Amino acid sequence: YDIAYDLPETHAIEKDGRFYYAFYSDSWNSTVELRGLMAGRYQVKDYINNIDLGVVEGPTASLAVDFENYLLIELVPIK
Repeated sequence: YDIAYDLPETHAIEKDGRFYYAFYSDSWNSTVELRGLMAGRYQVKDYINNIDLGVVEGPTASLAVDFENYLLIELVPIK
């Protein structure tokens, strides 16, 4: 991701088959794109606030979100 072209500012990592995304914006009420996923379904969770955000399907997914300042999510593969 590149802040010059994609908003909100986004950082993504993968660890042990789980994907973690950090989104940053003063205020955001729109969709975000979850890039870099493997093919398959993922359970999405806002792990800071312990909120289930549903299920998405890779390899590229979109998620409607509404946050201020930041949103940290974890995607766990559904087997």
